[in-house]
Amino acid sequence: MGSNEPINSKLRVDYEKPPVSDASRLLELLKNVDVEKLETALTAINNAEEQSPNKDDGAYKHFLEKTLIYEDRDAFIYKRADIKSGRWYFRIYDSKRNKPLVKALKTADKTQALASARVLYIDIKGKIERGERLKQITTPELVEKWLDKLEKTITVIPHEGLVPHAFKVKRFYMRNWLLYIDYLNLSKLTIDRIKPETTRDFATWLKAKPKQTSKQTGGRSIEHINNNVGEIIRMYHQYAVREKYISADRIPQIDRLKYKINDEFKRDIFSNLEQYDKYVTYLKRNYITKKHNPDLVSNTRGIKELEKRKIFAEFVLILANAGFRTKELLGIKMSEIIFDAPSLSEEDKKYNVVMVVRRENAKTGRSRRVIAPVRKRIERIIAAYKKLGITHEPDDFLFINAAYGRRTALGRMIMYNRLKATLIDSGVQEELDKEGKSLSPYSFRHFYCYLRLINKVPIHLLAKNMGTSIQKIESTYGHINTELHANVITAGQGIIKRTETSLQTLPTIEEEI
Repeated sequence: MGSNEPINSKLRVDYEKPPVSDASRLLELLKNVDVEKLETALTAINNAEEQSPNKDDGAYKHFLEKTLIYEDRDAFIYKRADIKSGRWYFRIYDSKRNKPLVKALKTADKTQALASARVLYIDIKGKIERGERLKQITTPELVEKWLDKLEKTITVIPHEGLVPHAFKVKRFYMRNWLLYIDYLNLSKLTIDRIKPETTRDFATWLKAKPKQTSKQTGGRSIEHINNNVGEIIRMYHQYAVREKYISADRIPQIDRLKYKINDEFKRDIFSNLEQYDKYVTYLKRNYITKKHNPDLVSNTRGIKELEKRKIFAEFVLILANAGFRTKELLGIKMSEIIFDAPSLSEEDKKYNVVMVVRRENAKTGRSRRVIAPVRKRIERIIAAYKKLGITHEPDDFLFINAAYGRRTALGRMIMYNRLKATLIDSGVQEELDKEGKSLSPYSFRHFYCYLRLINKVPIHLLAKNMGTSIQKIESTYGHINTELHANVITAGQGIIKRTETSLQTLPTIEEEI
């Protein structure tokens, strides 16, 4: 213990000494310093700090030949100390994001560098003040980001997000926009560099561009083109502007196509009941019968084709008698067909069924129950499938596609192609061509609505059965062609007589089918 006494004594002494202050140390250091030299040094340090655009100079600590662009200490040109090329660089400090932006000017000429930097300064300074991003994106990059955002909202339930079909449509719209931007040679230019007025003729360009689908050829409808324009503008508003890539005044200007509001249906329908009858008669007497298709009964494949034709015929006529949307009918499952609904009388059950459209299968996102006089048609569909070796299970689709071991719903394109073929073979397409009409499976829904209105079915009941609004029916069918109306009232008395026992039904394929 005694040997530790000197050390402890020293520690005590050190603790007892008062600490040396910073001021005392500084005075000690300045004893031999020349005051004038010290003053000069401090002035130089102060000037350097005042001229510095920011304490954070990024990766470069030394700027050679730094020259202010204007009287803005946050923006200047300089040469790099670590590069011997002698080229100039532009640097501006983004006070909103607290970081600098540096761009290579690609010239060793100071005059040229200053001229280029001043152009950059005006552009970038404006973006900083408006809060826009300094790192920009091209149109293809914008479209990619927009579609990625939309894809995250995809759902099978309408109005709770974006249904898959709607997403495909929007993606197609964006494809058209990219083709146009490429046509203008603007694909590599960032969106902030594209002058808004440059894109005004997009709609005109798209109208002249032929369709490239298997469904239709020729020009696009004005409604389709204007919808395309609206989706493009929406992308710039909801993404490019919101994400601060551009300001609202930099959104592309696109002139919409003008068109007259007329009394025509949005989708073509049969011109009259006689034309509809002609088509139905062809399906009944020719398309599905062995008598008129001797080449098909000679082999197994041909016999199966006849059964497929029967399924198609019933599909078309269910549309015409129930007013389903094409997607809705193809998406109906066996468990959603109620053959013995308590709400129906025993007599009604002989002809009618209740078909449930589940919410994820409905355009509106709301489920509904459809009463339709199609019981016998459904029974014939089931029978046709059995002849094809397919037995429906409760969770199967009514129009089932069992190819390659799958049990999915038949696709709309399959039905579309058969419709086009039968319209041609029946001779009805020739009449439609003269009138400039083109039918699709959806046309039968419109024809159903048209006939129900002609037969004085209350519009509120019709809207409920079709899964649409009264306003929609009025806007779409409120101006029924007067000539067609006259045909039904006068010349078509015999046809009306035939159907007046049940205003809810259309002429149907007879049982002999």
